[in-house]
Amino acid sequence: MYRFMCAILALITLNVSGQMLPDYRAIYDFTNSDVSMEGVRELKTFDDGKRSLSFNAKFPLGKINIGSDFHESEDFISTNQYTVSAKWTIVKQERVLKFNRQAKTISASGKFEWVRDLPENLEIFDPLNAQIQIRKKVMKGEQTFSLLLPDIKTGEIESNRYKLNADAECLVGEEIYRCKVVQRDRPQENRVTTYFLSPELGYLIVRIEDQDKKGDTLLELKSLL
Repeated sequence: MYRFMCAILALITLNVSGQMLPDYRAIYDFTNSDVSMEGVRELKTFDDGKRSLSFNAKFPLGKINIGSDFHESEDFISTNQYTVSAKWTIVKQERVLKFNRQAKTISASGKFEWVRDLPENLEIFDPLNAQIQIRKKVMKGEQTFSLLLPDIKTGEIESNRYKLNADAECLVGEEIYRCKVVQRDRPQENRVTTYFLSPELGYLIVRIEDQDKKGDTLLELKSLL
């Protein structure tokens, strides 16, 4: 309990003016129609100022590693690389997005391969660090907002729209938290993603529900490390 309370205090000690979110480590459960696993999700800052957000988990006969490397200033996130690596028995799959700001390109390798121009002076996110921006937007009290992300299959830069719904209660361990609820609709994919953020935990995302034609996916906070 003492460790858990210390972790909470660290999360709520925010740089409110710059909206720089503090580092954390936490255990999350990931579940979909194919697999269920427990993994560690971590936001980390390095000595050179680079930051990373990752989720690493193992399950019977396999593992998955998802990571985002980026730089963050008070009002801008500059993405460097996004990687998804999954292994199931002898089958391995990897997806990599690289943001080359000198060459002004975004490129994909692995399952999908393409190269696209990187628009100048636009804040373009990847699927992981976009969640940091969602937290910042909700902290500022924004009811609706849009974020730019590349389609991982084609490289097309797409505007993703988010809206704040009614608050909801979320169970974390044995504690119930009142959460802000953010919904993203992608009608072109028949997909709805819902994010639950706890103000008591520094607007940490404690639950993500993703629904599409392939089924439901759930990511749920179990405990802070």
